[in-house]
Amino acid sequence: MGAFLRMMLSVTLSAVAVPFYLRWVADQAERQVDKMQKAVHFTPGAESPITPEVIAGAGGLGISHFAVGRLLGLRWWQAVLSLTAGAAIGTAVFLYRMMAEE
Repeated sequence: MGAFLRMMLSVTLSAVAVPFYLRWVADQAERQVDKMQKAVHFTPGAESPITPEVIAGAGGLGISHFAVGRLLGLRWWQAVLSLTAGAAIGTAVFLYRMMAEE
C-alpha cells in the first residue's frame, strides 16, 4: 500500500471520529452549563466549564490517531499532517450538520 493511500486512510479515520467526538463534547458542555447554573447559588465559580472527561477524550482521540498511524507505518510528520487534515474535515462536517439541524 502506498504512502498516499495509508495517509488518506488515516485522514479518513480521523475525519469520521472527530464529528462524533465534537457532538459528545457539545452534549457534555450543555450538561456542565446546567450543572454550573444549579450550583451558582451555593458555590460560585466552583465548577469547571471543561470536564476532565472531555480532556481525556481529546487525549484518547489523539493517542488512537497516532497508534493507527504507527500501525499504518506513517512517519511522525505524516501522522501530524493527517491528524490536522482529518480534524479540519471532521470539524467542517460537524459544523455543516449543526447548521443543517437549525
